[in-house]
Amino acid sequence: MAYGIFAPLLRYLSMKREGQIAQINRDSVIKGVYQDVEISAGYFLLLSLANLIALSGLIVNSAPVIIGAMLISPLMGPILSSGFAFITGNRTIWRSALKKISLSIAITLAVAGFAAWLSPLQEATNEILARTRPNLYDLIIATLAGVAGAVAICTKKNYLTIVPGVAIATAVIPPLSVAGFGIGTGSLKFFLGGFFLFFTNFVAIVFATCAVLFYYGFSPTADSYLGGKSLRKRIISLAVVIVVISIPLVYTLHKSISQLRLQKLVHSTLKGEFDREGLSRLASFTQREGKEGKLEVNAVISTTKYFSEKDIESAEKNIGGNLKQPIAFQLEQVKVQPRGLKDEPIKPTLVPVSIQPRQPLEIVRDTRTETIRLLNEQIKKINAVISPATVREYTFGINSRRPEYPLELQIRSDSPLSEGQALLLERMIASDLGIPVRLTIHTTPFIPELVFSPGAETLTEAMKKSLLSAKDIFALEPRLRITITSYPEQTGNRTKNLRTAQERARAVATFLTETAAIPSDSIATVIARNNSTGTPRVKVSLIPEQENKP
Repeated sequence: MAYGIFAPLLRYLSMKREGQIAQINRDSVIKGVYQDVEISAGYFLLLSLANLIALSGLIVNSAPVIIGAMLISPLMGPILSSGFAFITGNRTIWRSALKKISLSIAITLAVAGFAAWLSPLQEATNEILARTRPNLYDLIIATLAGVAGAVAICTKKNYLTIVPGVAIATAVIPPLSVAGFGIGTGSLKFFLGGFFLFFTNFVAIVFATCAVLFYYGFSPTADSYLGGKSLRKRIISLAVVIVVISIPLVYTLHKSISQLRLQKLVHSTLKGEFDREGLSRLASFTQREGKEGKLEVNAVISTTKYFSEKDIESAEKNIGGNLKQPIAFQLEQVKVQPRGLKDEPIKPTLVPVSIQPRQPLEIVRDTRTETIRLLNEQIKKINAVISPATVREYTFGINSRRPEYPLELQIRSDSPLSEGQALLLERMIASDLGIPVRLTIHTTPFIPELVFSPGAETLTEAMKKSLLSAKDIFALEPRLRITITSYPEQTGNRTKNLRTAQERARAVATFLTETAAIPSDSIATVIARNNSTGTPRVKVSLIPEQENKP
C-alpha cells in the first residue's frame, strides 16, 4: 500500500536521475580523476608552500592567512579521487591516490615540523588550539562540502567557485600543519588533535564523494571494466570507520553543549539574584568544576549598598537549588555611586580674620591621600572589567605642558590589552573622575619565568609559591588555556638538554594539576628548540580560549 502511494514519486526521481546520468561526461570525469592522482614535483611544491603559509598563519594567529593557504592547497584533488576509486573499485586509482595522499601527509608533517622547530615563536595560539578539539560538526561540515565538491567534478557547473569554497570549508591543510607543529614543538596533544581533525575530514569527504558518484551512475556494476570487487564490504568498512570516529566527536560536542547550557543557567540564576534595579547589577562571573563534585561559582557585582553575609548565604542557597547541585560560591562586591556624582551645594562660611597658611608638606600629603582614595575606587572597577587580569601598581601625576593627567598602570596579564580596551578604560576613568586622563598600560606576566640551574629539574619552594598563584587566576576564569614552554640550555649535549627541559615542563604540569587543582586538559606543554638567552627556564602563560574558528 505504502509503495503504491509513493510509486509515482519514485518513478519521477528515477527518471530524473537517469536524465542527469545521461548528461554526465563519464570519460571527462575519469580523465580528471587520473590526472589528480599523478605525482609531480609541481604538486608537492605547491603543497609545501600552502603548508608553510598555513603554519605561519597559525603561529601568528591570523585567520586570513590560514584561509589563503586553504585556497592554495592542492590536497583536495587526490582525496576526491580516493572517493572515486572507493565506489568504483578501481585498484589503479585507489593505489595511486593513497600513495599520493600518504606522501602528501608525510611531506607536510616533515616540513611543518622542521619549520616549527626552527621558528622562534612556539607559543600555542588560539588558532592552533581551535584545531586540536574536533567535534561532530566538523564531520558534518566536511561531508556537506564533499558533496558539493563531487557534484562540481561530475557536472562541471560552477566548478571554479565551488571547489575553493570546499577547500575552505573542509580545511584539510591547517590540521596537518597543526600536527606538524606538534612534532616540531614536542607536543603529542597538538599532533594527535590536528591529525584526528584531518582524518575526520578525509573520511567524510570520501564518504560524500562515494554517495554523489553512485547517484550519477558510477559503480562497479556500471563500470565493470574498472575491475571493482565487493562494493558492499567497502561500504560497510567505511560506515564502521565513520561510526568509530563519531564516538569521540559526539562526546566532544556533548561536553561543549553541556558546558554552554550550564553557563547560561548560572548566568540567568545570578542575574535573578543580584540584578536589582537601583541597587545592584551583575558585572561578570566564572564557573568551574571543583572538588567533590561541587561547582565553583565566582561573581562580581556593582552595587550601591553592600550585601550582608546573611543575604549572600541566602543567595548561595537559592543558586544551588536552581542549579540542582552543590556549589561553592564567592561574591566580590564593587560599590558604586548611584546616578553618578552629584554637586554639593556651596554653603557660606565665616572667614576668620587671620588664616594660618598651610605648609607645603601638609598640602601635598592631604592631596596624595585623597587622590589615592579616588584612584583605588577606580582600580576596583578596572579589575572587575579586565578580570582575571589585575592592576599591580599605578602611577598618577601632573604634566606641566599637557592638560591631561598621566596615569600609568602596571597590569598582570599574559594577553596585552587591545587599543580599544585601553581607550575604553581611559574614557571610563576620565568620566568618573571628571578630568582628562592620558592612560599608559604596561603588562607583566601572571607568573614570572622560572629560571633553573643547569641540569636541575626540581622545582624550588620559590617556584612552587609563584606557580600557586595560577590556582586563584584559573578560579576566576576557568576558560583560560595554560601553556608551559620549556627552554633548554644551549651548551652541552643537545639531546640530554632537551630531555631535561621535558622533565622541567612535566614537573610544572604535575604541580599545576596536583597542587593547584587545574584540569590537565587545560594545560599544554611546548619544548622550545631555541633559547635566545641561553639560560634554562620555563615560561607559564595563561591565554584566553577562542571558541570559534574559521
